[in-house]
Amino acid sequence: MADFDFPGGIHPPERKTLSNRVPLVQAPLPKRVILPLTQHLGMPAEPVVTVGQRVRTGEVIARAQGMISANLHASITGTVSAIEERPVPTPSAALGEVRALCIVIDADPDGQNDWLRLPPLDWRASDDETLIERLRESGIVGLGGAGFPTAVKAQVRQRHAIDTLIVNAAECEPYITADDLTLRSYTADILEGALLFARLCGAECVLIGIEDNKPEAIDALNEALSQALREPIAADIAVELKVVPTRYPSGGEKQLVQLLTGREVPSRGLPADVGVLCHNPGTLLAALRAVRDGEPLISRIVTLTGEALDRPGNVEARIGTPLQELLAFAGLQPERLSRLVMGGPMMGLTLESDALPLIKTSNCLIAATAEELPPAPPEQPCIRCGACETACPASLLPQQLYWFAKGREHDKAELFNLFDCIECGACAYVCPSHIPLVQYYRASKSEIRAREQETRKAEHARHRFEFRQARMAREEAEKQARREARMKRTPAPPTQTTRNDTTTARPESASPAADHTAQLRKLKIAQAAAKAAVKKAEKNLARTSEARQSDKTELEDMETQLATARENLQATEARLTMLQAQSQKQDQKQGQSQDQETNPS
Repeated sequence: MADFDFPGGIHPPERKTLSNRVPLVQAPLPKRVILPLTQHLGMPAEPVVTVGQRVRTGEVIARAQGMISANLHASITGTVSAIEERPVPTPSAALGEVRALCIVIDADPDGQNDWLRLPPLDWRASDDETLIERLRESGIVGLGGAGFPTAVKAQVRQRHAIDTLIVNAAECEPYITADDLTLRSYTADILEGALLFARLCGAECVLIGIEDNKPEAIDALNEALSQALREPIAADIAVELKVVPTRYPSGGEKQLVQLLTGREVPSRGLPADVGVLCHNPGTLLAALRAVRDGEPLISRIVTLTGEALDRPGNVEARIGTPLQELLAFAGLQPERLSRLVMGGPMMGLTLESDALPLIKTSNCLIAATAEELPPAPPEQPCIRCGACETACPASLLPQQLYWFAKGREHDKAELFNLFDCIECGACAYVCPSHIPLVQYYRASKSEIRAREQETRKAEHARHRFEFRQARMAREEAEKQARREARMKRTPAPPTQTTRNDTTTARPESASPAADHTAQLRKLKIAQAAAKAAVKKAEKNLARTSEARQSDKTELEDMETQLATARENLQATEARLTMLQAQSQKQDQKQGQSQDQETNPS
C-alpha cells in the first residue's frame, strides 16, 4: 500500500465490471476513417497528401508544425477521398458543434492492409536523439487524455532533473478499463516501455501506481516484474509496484505524485518541478511499438461500455474509426441510448452525435441509459455546507472560487489558486445544491486566458517591432557595404596632400575605427539580449505547452513569439557578422599600410 496520501477525494460507483470481464479484442477494420489534424495539444499538423492519392497503413499524411505538434499517419490502406472540415470531438463541443480540418481515407475495396513501417530500433543500443526522433516521426502523444506530444516530453531532462518515472495505471474514473486491459494484455511491453522512458529522462526509479480494484492487472505486473528485472538495463533502474486504495481522483498527476512519493507539486507547477515524470500505460506501449517495431500511432485501446450496449468491453481500434461503427460492434441498442459520453462520467464530454471519429485521446465511450446517467437536477442556491471543500483533492476552497467566478472577480479567483483546479468534478459530485461548479471554474479560466492573450498580443507586437528595426538595420548595413564596395572599385586619385600629410590622415582614420568598435559593442549587447529573448520564449512555450490548461490559441501565440524572437536573433547575428568581417578587412588593410611605410622598397 502507499505510504503517503492526498487530501479529499470521493468514492463514486465504479461500474467497471461492465467492460473488464471479457478479453481485449481487435475491432474490425473500418471502411472509412476520418482523421482530424488536431488530435494533440499544440499546433495542428499540415497535410502532405492530396485528394485521390493512395496511402498505405502507417504512411505520414500530415506533418507536425511548430515545436508542439505531432505527425498524423494513415490508419488504413486506401485512397484519400477528402481534405475538408468536419465535426470533431473536443472539449469545446460542449458549447456547440466544433469543426476542424480532417483527412478522409476510403479503404481499398479488397480490404488490403499494406503496412509502411519504419526500420526497427534497439532502444538499448540507440542514442537518445535517435529515439526521440523516432517518437517524433511516429506521432506518439499522451494517450491518457491530454494528448501532449511524447517526443517533447521525452526531452524534459533538458529543463528538469528527473529521478522518478511514474507509470500512472490508477485509472480512477468510473467505467474506464482501457488501462486495466492494456496492462493485462501487454504487461511485459509496458514494463519495457517504462525502462525506455526511464533511460530517456534520466530516472533512477520507476514507480507503478495502480488502484487495488484491478487484481488481474496487479497479478500480471507482479509476474512480469521478476522477468523484467533480469534485463541488463534494469540493474541501474529500480522498478516498484505500488498498490493504492481505490479513490477518485487518485489518477490525477499531482495526486498520484503525492500519493506515491510524498512530494507536493507547487501551485501552477508540474510534476517535473519535483523531479517526477508521469506516463500512461497506453503511451508506453505505443512508444515501444514505434521504436521496437517501427509502427507509428495508428490505433489505440478504447473502452466501450454502458447499459445501452449488449457486448461492452475493450477493443483495439484504428484511429479515425467512426464511433457509430464501434458502438454497433459492441451491440448498441439505440432505443435505450439516452446519453453518449466520450471519456468518463466525471470529466468526459457528452457527444451530440455518434458520427464523430475516434481520436488519439479517446479512451472510453459510454452509451448510457436514462436510468444509468440521469440528467442533472436544477441548480439550487449554495447552502455553505462545506462539502465541496472536504472533497477537493487540490486543497482549494471551491465555495470561494464559485463566488469569485460567478461575480467575475477573476483576480481574486487567481489569488485563490483557481488554476490548481484539475476539474475532476469531485466538488460538484458532493454538492447538495447540484451546482455545476466545474462549469463556473472553466468559464472563469477562459476569461482569464482571454485577458492574458491580449497581453501576449501586445508582447508579440513589441517583438515584431524589434524584428522590423533589426531588419531595417541589416538592410541599411547591406546598402552601406555595397556603397563602400563601389567606392573601392573607383578610388579617388591621390593628391600631394594625402601622400605627404600622414600626420593628419591618421587621426581622421581613427574616428571611423572608434565608431566601428562602438557599433560592434552595441551589436554584441543586442545579440545577448536577443539570445535571452529566445531562451525566455522557449521556456514560456515549454511551460505553457506542458500545462494541461493550455489551449490551442495560447500555444499558437507562444509559437509565434518564439519564431519572432529567433528571427530577431538571426538578424542581429547577421549584422554582427557583417561588421566583424568589415573590421577584419580594415585591420588587414591597416597592417598592409604599416608594412609599406616600414619597407617602402
